[in-house]
Amino acid sequence: MVDELKENLYCVIEYPYVDKVYRDSYYNYYASKHYTYQRDCIRVSLFSREIQHNDFLNSEKHLDLNDKYLGYFVLRPTINALFGRSIISPQAFESCDYKICSCVTSSLVYGVKLDVEGFPHSSQDGETIKCAETTIWALMEYFGNKYADYKPALPAKIHKAIERFSYQRQLPSNGLTMDQISFALREFGFGTSVYSEQPYGDEIFDIIDSYIESGIPIMVGLQSGDIGHVIIAMGKQYEDVIDWEKVTGDSISFKGKDVNYFETTRIPAKYVVQDDNHVPYRLINLNKPGEHYDDEDCVEYEIDSVVVPLYPKIYLESVIAKELVFQIIKDDNVGYDFNEDFVFRFYLTSSRSFKNHITQIRKMEQSLKNNILITKMPKFIWVGEFYSKNAFELPSKKASGIVILDATEANQESIDALIFAGYPDRCVSLNENNFVTLQQVFDNYCYYSNLK
Repeated sequence: MVDELKENLYCVIEYPYVDKVYRDSYYNYYASKHYTYQRDCIRVSLFSREIQHNDFLNSEKHLDLNDKYLGYFVLRPTINALFGRSIISPQAFESCDYKICSCVTSSLVYGVKLDVEGFPHSSQDGETIKCAETTIWALMEYFGNKYADYKPALPAKIHKAIERFSYQRQLPSNGLTMDQISFALREFGFGTSVYSEQPYGDEIFDIIDSYIESGIPIMVGLQSGDIGHVIIAMGKQYEDVIDWEKVTGDSISFKGKDVNYFETTRIPAKYVVQDDNHVPYRLINLNKPGEHYDDEDCVEYEIDSVVVPLYPKIYLESVIAKELVFQIIKDDNVGYDFNEDFVFRFYLTSSRSFKNHITQIRKMEQSLKNNILITKMPKFIWVGEFYSKNAFELPSKKASGIVILDATEANQESIDALIFAGYPDRCVSLNENNFVTLQQVFDNYCYYSNLK
């Protein structure tokens, strides 16, 4: 990990440091062994610029310390598994030209409360937590720090959650299957959705992309022969210039004619993952996720399955929701015939965040903005955005159309999930279970992202 950090960072080293994750493993496992293990850890806090000891004693310097703070990592007293939990800002690494799901966490460094934004990471210790438990811990740490509905989970709590689903002892850990991971996340309050490679094929890459675009970190199961592994996909590196010749196109039938289009999921990109065998924020290609390994078997890893931690009342999943969007735009009453080679982007978000985005768009006409804001929406919505190729290449990325679906609608065979649609010639809104056409053009809507 240290080799990947910027060279000009400053550090504060604390010892002895009581790390809650290691102490949980220590009291539930290591303390009962014959070999003597230490209870305390070392914590290394990172700062972007020079700091002095007196800065921590002077309250007037604390804001400046917070601006310099880039997070921390913990060193455990475990043989061959020194690196424990960490949360480090991407700005601490040499390369950080990507966007990720992130949460803000606070820590006390020499008595001063400091905040950092990033994604939790830890290496496995090989005995109490392996890759599956490590990724569950990181996921719960992320959601627990970001949303009041969830709480962080220590290793003992993770083992407790899967006791009813396991037929053998939990310690020392033998790892978990993807079904056990899904079960544990359900025990922690998620409505999980599981996708396997076999029925979906390469479409599983589209599923991964749509959830990452939604700002939802997902568990990705890798397989190479008899070797399995789990990582968290939680970010994306975008291409500066899109070569449309390298983007695989699709087609849709509009009133008897085929119209070609591009999905943003097919635009070549690398994805940011937290892999407990590597440093935080490793970039991978989905078609070759084991490219950073030295072991020949691990290099051959392929994506086998995906577990998505969803809010339990999200009933409309990604694949069906996307099919409904295309069913809607082909409808004679509520659809629209987009031009050849349009670009389609699809994601899940909360209506609260989406409406906040609408309020921030300065050039959107007030009446259109008002109609979207007063539209009744559930807690979560699926959003399909439509662009021309030229518009999508520009920094402003102004969409020519939008379709908003109710993510709590379970009906998979109708357009009842439609809440709002905006087109270049009109808008369609749901009002008391009836669709109302608004004589108002959809214009000046800008690209929305849940990643930072």
